[in-house]
Amino acid sequence: MNRTLEVIVTDVTDARAATDGGADRLELVADPQLGGMTPSPDVVRAVLAATATPVRVMIRRTESHQLSAQTAELLRTDVESLPMATEFVCGAVDVAGVPSLALDPVTAAMKGRHWTFHRALDDAPDLAAAATAALFLPGCDHVLTAGDPAGVDTGIHRLRAALRDSELAAALVIGGGVTADNLPALLAAGARGVHLGRGVREGASWDGPVSAALVRAAADLVHGH
Repeated sequence: MNRTLEVIVTDVTDARAATDGGADRLELVADPQLGGMTPSPDVVRAVLAATATPVRVMIRRTESHQLSAQTAELLRTDVESLPMATEFVCGAVDVAGVPSLALDPVTAAMKGRHWTFHRALDDAPDLAAAATAALFLPGCDHVLTAGDPAGVDTGIHRLRAALRDSELAAALVIGGGVTADNLPALLAAGARGVHLGRGVREGASWDGPVSAALVRAAADLVHGH
């Protein structure tokens, strides 16, 4: 089974360390302590120049997972300011916790580029159904979820249920509190894509840089070495 390790990065130093550690894909964000926001064009340009590893760029302006028309317009302009980016991360839900039509102008601006629907679906009443709906959005080919807003340790039962669907499992990226301690259980549950943030940073803190050694240890587990 092919598995993918994705690592959150904020700058060139992080990107190089994650690449050196064996990450398969990078998620580039600003303000990771707020859940990840849109990085500046200069940072995006620099990171893309520093690594050949695929980079998905976060498109987000607020911590809320519900979008106003005004915020959607800001996200659309964010996408248009990043023509150098080839992949993105974004997402929004309506009051029922399912993918929101408010995303339409944002996905239209991506013009067919692939993107990941981020953790906005963690609250969805039916996680598998909501994730499947997200994958029907233009360009969406992955869904990032912890199964619960509190993280994977709380969401593990919902994750196990969603991962039983082999077709859906291939599109799910499991992230949100993933650590060296719970990673084996997530892989045993059938996770094919795994997303790490603080778990591969020095001091397990957003203030610390990505550690190539910690990424390597995670990569060895994910890739079965």
